[in-house]
Amino acid sequence: MRGDTMRGETMRASTMRCCWVLLLFVCAVGCGETINQKTYPVTGEVRFDGKPFKGLTVVLRPVDKTNFKRQEIPQGTTDENGKFSIHTYSSNDGAPAGEYKVGIALMQPMDEEGGDQVKRDSNQPILPQKYADPETSGLKATVEKKSTSLPAFELVK
Repeated sequence: MRGDTMRGETMRASTMRCCWVLLLFVCAVGCGETINQKTYPVTGEVRFDGKPFKGLTVVLRPVDKTNFKRQEIPQGTTDENGKFSIHTYSSNDGAPAGEYKVGIALMQPMDEEGGDQVKRDSNQPILPQKYADPETSGLKATVEKKSTSLPAFELVK
């Protein structure tokens, strides 16, 4: 009978140790740092041959990618006035502070689902391909540790 009591106490002690270890683990994980970087609101404008251009995707590629652990891509889309707001993690949250190379491209949906032909709007001017790649566009942006309004990007043919 005494052996059963000792075994029961040992099991309870073992169970309590497991509970404490689990509790410490949950606390440590719950108190960990978030992976998301702090973002700051960023707005801007794109003009092509002096006119606003709707539907352009503006991409900010960080010059220093050290803090971009998840390979985040801050980006936004121009409205009918050529204006955009940048988002990184959620709608209009902005971008982390830093220096960026900028790419601007007209991203259009496919003709039909699963198709490989891009819809073409004959009224839309053709944007030079060099602007699509941040490495060749020649466009740069600096996001401050505060709300930032970028100078207008003036694109030409």
